[in-house]
Amino acid sequence: MNFPSQVFQLLIAPPAWGKTRLFRQWCENEAERFLYISPLRALAEEVKSLNSKIWVVLPEEILNLNWEEMARAKPNLVVIWDEIHLVPEWGLTFRHAMMESWYGFCLSGLAGVGLTATYNKSTCDFLIESLNQNYSHLLIGDAGNFKFKNPPAKWCVGKKRNIEKLIEEKLSGRTLIFCESRNEVDQWHRKLSHQFRVWPCKGGETKIFREKLKHESPPDIIVATSCLSHGINLPQLERVILLSESFPDWLNHQMRTRAGRRGESYEIWCTWNSCDQNLYLRLFSWLRLLKRVKMLELRQAFSAWWYGP
Repeated sequence: MNFPSQVFQLLIAPPAWGKTRLFRQWCENEAERFLYISPLRALAEEVKSLNSKIWVVLPEEILNLNWEEMARAKPNLVVIWDEIHLVPEWGLTFRHAMMESWYGFCLSGLAGVGLTATYNKSTCDFLIESLNQNYSHLLIGDAGNFKFKNPPAKWCVGKKRNIEKLIEEKLSGRTLIFCESRNEVDQWHRKLSHQFRVWPCKGGETKIFREKLKHESPPDIIVATSCLSHGINLPQLERVILLSESFPDWLNHQMRTRAGRRGESYEIWCTWNSCDQNLYLRLFSWLRLLKRVKMLELRQAFSAWWYGP
């Protein structure tokens, strides 16, 4: 694959599509040419374990780099930004090092590649604005944006209290439950531990969770915050449940796609606020169509009554 300088190439593809595998293929013969930047420590460690020659870093680890000097010393270097949508999402809020590292890269003009599954307008505007000074082209390859590689076999969508009632009454099989807060994770852990083997996971605990998965058999139920939405390989799941009502669409999609990554059949239980937007729109399009049909039938019946046979 060609990686010209002053050109940023964006690859959009569904979760589990094989973006990391494709990156490994690029690196097979000249791994030292690539700098891989991941905002997720677990993902960075996984990539490093696959090929020790690849230069793998977190955004915080490259703050002291002089990008312009590096561009002169290694003009053929290719910088891979995994989960590129997280640069504006996290860099503008609680991980400012991500933004500083990104703008340092933008000054260099080095060849760059961004990987994501959830490319929205805010990410697009951010990339265009920040790359505008030193980059001549932003090339986009779209293999599926906000898409499932393996769609769910069943959706169960309703109010949060109804989904919670289903959990208490009908939960079975290996399930991942996403909660909005750390307290909610603790509450569900206590409730479900009487009946199932449950593992909780909250922010800052992903490394411990990953190690535990390596050495123990997977639990029946995983209860987590959004920390498990990216970057950690999970066991096969029969169900993903989203109890979140305030997360943005891109994060909801990342959470929904944690199951089905090996082709297995699975279900999604979620609130209306976190359901798939396309499903939501299709439902309301159907309801609007039904309303129009019923109104037409009503007008025809009224005309028949008013004017007679």
